[in-house]
Amino acid sequence: MIGIVKIGGAPGNNVEPLARELAARTAAGERWVLVHGASGVMDKLCGERGIMVRKITSPSGYSSRFVGEEERKLFREAAMAYGTSIVQTLAGFGAQATWIDPETECDVYAKRKDVLRACENGRTRIIRGNYSGTVTKIDAAAISAVISKGVLPVLPPLARDEALGISLNVDGDRLAAYAAGALRADALVILSNVRGLMKKIDDPATLIKNGRLSEWETIEYFAEGNMKRKLTACKEALAAGVPKVYMADGRVENPIENALRGDSTCLVR
Repeated sequence: MIGIVKIGGAPGNNVEPLARELAARTAAGERWVLVHGASGVMDKLCGERGIMVRKITSPSGYSSRFVGEEERKLFREAAMAYGTSIVQTLAGFGAQATWIDPETECDVYAKRKDVLRACENGRTRIIRGNYSGTVTKIDAAAISAVISKGVLPVLPPLARDEALGISLNVDGDRLAAYAAGALRADALVILSNVRGLMKKIDDPATLIKNGRLSEWETIEYFAEGNMKRKLTACKEALAAGVPKVYMADGRVENPIENALRGDSTCLVR
C-alpha cells in the first residue's frame, strides 16, 4: 500500500510515536509519505525575534497566518528546522528519510495568494503583500522515485512559486490531500492533538467515527476553528480519488494503526 500521513506542527503534537511506527511499517514493505506542519516552531521564532504573529479571518470563517516577506523567510527557516528534526527522529528508529525542499528539488508547486480578504469588525478589507500559496502541481514521478529506493519522503508545508522561484507557505493538510491524490494513495491520515471530528469539541466521547460525501453538510456543521480547514482537505482528497481519509490523534502509540482500526473519524466517498 501507499499512504500519506500528515502531522501538525502545533504544540501538543508528538512526532516520536509516529516516527517509530513509520520506521516499522516501511521496514515491513509499506510505502509512506510524511507531510508536516511548522506552526509551533514558527511561533517560537517570531517570539524570539520580536515579530508579531498576524492572524486574519476570511469572509468564509477560516483563520490563517498572514505571511509577508519577512514572515515568509522565517517560515521557511521554521519548516527546515522542524523537518530536519523529523528526519533525524526517523533515523533514530532506523528509517531512511529525506526532506524535500521545493526550492531546490522542484517537486511541489503553488500559486501565490498575494491579495487576501479579511473580516474585521464586521467589515471586509483587502490585504496585500501576502506570500502564502495554493498547491497547483506535484511531481508524483519524482516523489515515487524516492519511495522506490526505500526512502521516506518528508514534505514541508512549502511549495515553489513558478513565477518567483521562491518557496511559499502552503496549508499542510491541503498539501497532504493533494499529494494523496497525485500519488494515488490508498489512504490519507491527518494527525493532530484531538481524536478527530467531535460533536462537542471538548468531549472525546462525541467522536464522529464515520462520514461520506453525501452527508457533508451535516459533517461540516460540527467543525469549528482549524477543523474546518482539515475537513476542506479531506473533501479535496476524496474528490481526487483517495478511497479513505482519517482524522485521528497523533499523540498515541502507533497513531496510524490507531486511526485505521477505528479510533478516528473515517471519511469515504
